[in-house]
Amino acid sequence: MHGIETVRDFQVGLSRAWHGLTEVVEVVTADHFPHIQRVPLSYAVGEQLREWDGMTVPISTDDGLPVGTVSGESYTLFTPREAMAFLGEVLAGTGHKVESLGMVFNRAHWFVTFSLDELQGIAPDGEAFKLSASGGLDKSQSPRINLTHTVQVCHNTVMLTRKGRALFGSKLTKGFSSKLEASRDALGQTVGMARIWNETLRGLERTKATVDEARAVYAADLAENGADLKSARSSNLLDELLVGFQRGRGNSGATRYDTLNGYTEVFGSGLVGSASKRDSFKRWESSEYGGNADRKAAFADGIAGLGWDRMVQAGSEALADARRNTVTVA
Repeated sequence: MHGIETVRDFQVGLSRAWHGLTEVVEVVTADHFPHIQRVPLSYAVGEQLREWDGMTVPISTDDGLPVGTVSGESYTLFTPREAMAFLGEVLAGTGHKVESLGMVFNRAHWFVTFSLDELQGIAPDGEAFKLSASGGLDKSQSPRINLTHTVQVCHNTVMLTRKGRALFGSKLTKGFSSKLEASRDALGQTVGMARIWNETLRGLERTKATVDEARAVYAADLAENGADLKSARSSNLLDELLVGFQRGRGNSGATRYDTLNGYTEVFGSGLVGSASKRDSFKRWESSEYGGNADRKAAFADGIAGLGWDRMVQAGSEALADARRNTVTVA
């Protein structure tokens, strides 16, 4: 369901979307959104028109018709043009462009997607980073900002982007503006972290790794996090990590990237199998937001650059020490 239901609804983009209703343009700007403003709610008493004190309704100034529901003074109106201005400031100084925007369900909902072109060069084939915002003017959909791979072109794609972890989301109450302002630095840092993470992934992907090396760096991590390598529990976890290295999502057990993928899979969503498609963005999202986030981020830092050799040595020594102290009963 694309949600482009009335003559007032629209989607503007750099290329034609699946629904075939796109207004294709060379540059997408905030001017493609209508101005939205609040006007007093009026009601008739006989032939006399009166204003309802403190109650307003948002309208689109191009046709003067409502785009949302009636609200009181505690409701904050956050328009799509305001969202674009905010994200434009957050992304200032980085390579980006607006890829798509629109309004659906009789303009009750809006969306906009920014393409983060500066990150394209470090994204794997078939992946691209998008910063997407969406919200409602009818109280049914609070504003959210997500970092995704999806270009919003309709209601379906908006729902897809909103399923992920939101970088920002808040109800449109009196505190909305202060919460939005407080998120400015965090949003900018997240976009920067995506760059750092992918640069790290590209370096790991180009560097070979053996099973013995993977076992050693996993052992080093377990030991550094207080595990007893002589215990059955730690031994089983080490075996599980090696399975992740060799047969985790998209892994072949050949590179340092596979080592990281196996680690984030075990400590994140859990092992599923090699049939699943590898997606480095999901790896990054898991490390940022999933379970054991700090531990996974520390592991990624640890195996990058010269840290790899240190962890191989430390893990090999820890494993040798564990074998020396293991008593075998005949």
